Amino acid sequence: MSQTPTKCDVGFIWSSSLEKFDFGRRHPIRVGRFQMVRDFLDETQFLEQPNVCVIEPKRMPEDLLSQVHSQTYLDQVKRISETGEGEIDVDTPGFKGIYENASIASGGTVSGVKAILDGRIKHFLSPTGGFHHAMYERGGGFCIFNDVAAAVYMLKSQGVNKILVADFDVHHGNGTQRYFYKDPDVMVISFHLDPEWMYPHDGFIHDIGEGPSRGHNINMHFPMDAGDAVYGFAFDEIVPPLIDWFQPEFILFLPGFDAHYLDRLANMTLTTTMIRYVASEIHDAAHKWASGRLGVLSGGGYHPDAFRWGVGEVMSILSGHPYDAPPQEPPFEDDEETWEIVRSNVSEVKRLVFPELGIE
Repeated sequence: MSQTPTKCDVGFIWSSSLEKFDFGRRHPIRVGRFQMVRDFLDETQFLEQPNVCVIEPKRMPEDLLSQVHSQTYLDQVKRISETGEGEIDVDTPGFKGIYENASIASGGTVSGVKAILDGRIKHFLSPTGGFHHAMYERGGGFCIFNDVAAAVYMLKSQGVNKILVADFDVHHGNGTQRYFYKDPDVMVISFHLDPEWMYPHDGFIHDIGEGPSRGHNINMHFPMDAGDAVYGFAFDEIVPPLIDWFQPEFILFLPGFDAHYLDRLANMTLTTTMIRYVASEIHDAAHKWASGRLGVLSGGGYHPDAFRWGVGEVMSILSGHPYDAPPQEPPFEDDEETWEIVRSNVSEVKRLVFPELGIE
């Protein structure tokens, strides 16, 4: 395993400094979460593969951080970081060193993007990242700095002008949507649980972007207990036509590990079979349109088994190293009511978005 790779296919973003945080013992994100992923990839021999290498994350550059967030907010995070007192939001407690930890956790995404642009790797997977709830002037939803926005800003500064954010986290990425709602160079496709009852209560089907970006912001939401069958149907109906129309030059991908039926913070019933299917399709699209340039951000995922299994499936797609998660049996199958809601939502997404883009 090379710690300082010069060329490989897949970079795994890793440093023990990712574990230097403390949201408290009862918080869903606990110390050991990222080490667990690293240990799992070691045990399953992913890190021994000749086309997989470790990329050490660097802190996000201050000039990039100041583009993504207001100085008032950055000063607030610094004060909390120095004293250990205060909170980012009601669900995101502060701790000493939070500024430095958030800078390297979000900076890992930027480090992965840079490694791809430098030609060192084709893809990367980070055990963290996907802080899509953070906004210009505030954080929340376990997110301090928005690494997705930072990655997009960096890509655009390097001449990459068509960027797809494929966000399948079970929670809608309200921060990412706000950053790029009027930007036609960025397409954001989000599959998430119905915002009527799921945090952050945003990301409705009619939110399709503004001005020249109309049709570039896509929200497909699902009813509670929706599973693999309806999810796969919605994906096939919506996503491939959008990607083929947009023809992205770079893809940032959140696989949606927290949409798994074992996850404690949501109410969907996907298995890793669907996570693998979506990852495979996004991976193929990256090779079709973006010269393979694909960054995977783990985002949520709060059941340790489901999280590990999902990472294994995605890494298998990226690296070609075989891995099959254990057999899984969700507690519900998609019933006719679920199918009716999903078919209706898919039809509404297509009715609102496809004509804006000229997709038949």
